[in-house]
Amino acid sequence: MKKHKKDFNDKNFAERYIKKHKKITEKLGYDYAKKLASLGFEKKKILDAGCGFGAMDAVIAKEVPECEIIGIDLSEPLLEYANYSVRDTDIEERLKFKKCDVQKLYFEENTFDVVFSTSMVHGVSKPIIMLNEIERVLKPDGYLFIKDLRRSWLGIFESEIKSAFSLDEAKKLIEQSELRKGTFSKSVLWWNFEVC
Repeated sequence: MKKHKKDFNDKNFAERYIKKHKKITEKLGYDYAKKLASLGFEKKKILDAGCGFGAMDAVIAKEVPECEIIGIDLSEPLLEYANYSVRDTDIEERLKFKKCDVQKLYFEENTFDVVFSTSMVHGVSKPIIMLNEIERVLKPDGYLFIKDLRRSWLGIFESEIKSAFSLDEAKKLIEQSELRKGTFSKSVLWWNFEVC
């Protein structure tokens, strides 16, 4: 099997990535929508820092009526897909996808009621700067959901898991950042940091 270089600005790679990750990303959307509903969340503003192709956000927008979501990413092909996928739908007005670097957010302080970041911590050059930016734009009483791959023995099958942080390394990053206190959890593939 031929290995493909991970380049999110390559349209062919982006198409393969979308096909491979669409179901799991939509499932995350349903999981997060359920969690937000249990918190009584509605009519508020959400940032997805590293939205990729936007499938998670589309599900949340459908499941949590009246929320406003901005998804940001640097990949032109993924953003193009995300914007196309919601064009002429009933969620198009509440869901916007824009080009922006998660390490240099152009939003004002205390802008968002919720910030999501999925699989971005291990993928950026300066994760602490990204985490500090997330804290800066999150309202004082806001909710935060960070989910990232966890390095484990599964890295022998999937190279991206090899490049991820271990749970202990993730905890150190969070401690070194300006993020507020939250809780950690883990599964076979992921580590999670949540403030809710």
